[in-house]
Amino acid sequence: MSVPFIIVCILIAITSFALVALILMQKKQAAGFTSAIGGMGSPAGQTYWDKNRKNSMEGKLEFYTKVVGVIFILLVLVSNFV
Repeated sequence: MSVPFIIVCILIAITSFALVALILMQKKQAAGFTSAIGGMGSPAGQTYWDKNRKNSMEGKLEFYTKVVGVIFILLVLVSNFV
């Protein structure tokens, strides 16, 4: 094995642990499909919480989860070419 491949594998392991930790830290949302489409008669994105969600801890956790997920996918793709 080459040194770059080992480095990429170590980075994949680190990002996978970070991704698992970020997912486990998020709050469980049990509303399911109904909340995804706006559910219970309230239009989606019309509450104060929905408008300011990005400033909350849950919003930041979701953002970081997406970023680490993209980094993980990119590292896996790079590992195929190294």
